[in-house]
Amino acid sequence: MPLPYSTFSEHLDALAARQSGAAALIDQDQPISVANLRARSRALAAGLARLGVQPGHRVAVWLPNCAAWVESFLACAHLGALVLAVNTRFRALEVADILGRGRADWLVYWPGFKGIDFQGILDGVAPEDLARLQGAVALSGANELSPAAVHGKPVHRYDALLACADPAPAAQGNAGVLCFTTSGTTSKPKFVLHDQKTLLRHGAMVARAFGYGDDACVLASAPFCGAFGFATLVGGLARGVPVVCAPVFDAAQSAQAAARHAVTHTYANNEALVGMMQAAAPGAFSRAQLFGFASFTPALDNLLDLAGEAGVPLTGLYGSSELIALVAGQPRDPAEGDVSARHQPGGTLIYPDARVRARDPETGQILPHGQSGEIEIRSPSLMRGYLDNPEATRAALTDDGYFKTGDLGYTLTGRQFVFQTRMGDSLRLSGFLVNPVEIEQVVETLPGVRACQVVGATRQGRIVPYAFVLLHAGAQADAVGWTAACKAAMAGFKAPAGFTVLEAFPSVESANSVKIQKHRLREMADAILSDCAS
Repeated sequence: MPLPYSTFSEHLDALAARQSGAAALIDQDQPISVANLRARSRALAAGLARLGVQPGHRVAVWLPNCAAWVESFLACAHLGALVLAVNTRFRALEVADILGRGRADWLVYWPGFKGIDFQGILDGVAPEDLARLQGAVALSGANELSPAAVHGKPVHRYDALLACADPAPAAQGNAGVLCFTTSGTTSKPKFVLHDQKTLLRHGAMVARAFGYGDDACVLASAPFCGAFGFATLVGGLARGVPVVCAPVFDAAQSAQAAARHAVTHTYANNEALVGMMQAAAPGAFSRAQLFGFASFTPALDNLLDLAGEAGVPLTGLYGSSELIALVAGQPRDPAEGDVSARHQPGGTLIYPDARVRARDPETGQILPHGQSGEIEIRSPSLMRGYLDNPEATRAALTDDGYFKTGDLGYTLTGRQFVFQTRMGDSLRLSGFLVNPVEIEQVVETLPGVRACQVVGATRQGRIVPYAFVLLHAGAQADAVGWTAACKAAMAGFKAPAGFTVLEAFPSVESANSVKIQKHRLREMADAILSDCAS
């Protein structure tokens, strides 16, 4: 779809001229108009420019869903800087990787948010990972003190930058503006780079495909730092309809916000939607036009029942960091595809010229509709590439421009498909795709642990990581200490739900190697967690 604007600054200018008083965001129940969002993001751009932020600089934004996240993104887009999106649940190991390998020049963060010891986490980052960092910007309340420095680098107050009297520099043109982090087939996350024009166009297509009218109001249920949450945000920004956000997702509060602000659309993992519907008062979703879900947990049947009782129309979704989330949604209209697949993950690609196919992973042959293989997608929403990693970029694409998703599924048409599972052993934890190698490498640094294998297991309807370990001679198990160490090193949702010591991992010899039988470990973990619950 042709767009009149290729940058967020151009789009925001036009939106402010057309509907300056309309709400662009509703942040903790406080509406922020288009004009106000524009003014604050430009003031912030001026303040950042005074600090020395330049086109091409990399700015790590370590904030929750709030107006400051959006303002920081828009300010960086105006300046031609690249945002490295950082999850607030990340800890020292993950933050160090993003700041160091992502070569961050600047950091924007909220030291007092949610009781998280941001300063302590930063203190745990090795100095070499901050070698390129020029300074940080701290979001603080009026009566809160900001840290003076991070590893000797100056920390500036966010509100002081907003008060900068300088005019904002001239807007930069289209360029790479946002990096999501994603786990690939190695232990290190990749940095998925998207440019402004692609993101804006995708937002416009999301709004069109999911039916945003003038009365639309979108609830942000996922973090803006990930592709799922950002696609929710950019769809609202592109269409000029309000996006409701809060720094912390709470099911009951989200249900109340949906009623209070007449929310029409939201997108979440099915566990989050179940929580919202269970907590909602009667009629809370009376304005709902479409709720989309990604099936990350086994609670689907319960979700369908609850949605039926609440009168909420549901549809399955699909997306990725490389293609941006909401790139596909199962159709509600037979003209758009097979509606019998509506409550399965996957969907019809939202771009008319996008295409999907399934490839046999063993033979390399393209499969007919209905046969399962690796899903490959060609879409205008495709990333620019993996930041600083041209080899990985080339490996992710076919010669004719399809992205190799690494997902197992089958096609229904050239634009519609059903997602089944990951081709490999990656885990969906709290809505995030996590490579178990990341967890295994941390566990293998713990006292007494010689080797580790992590699998996904089901506990109370949720997928959680579970660790099987081999010990050094004479070592003793210390599940309590290991759990505490993992939670200190990684986001809490990555910490194993339990540890079991084995004499050896179950394995089978193939023609080329000895392969660990992860399916047997998953069965063992499910049985252990089931016994614990009974």
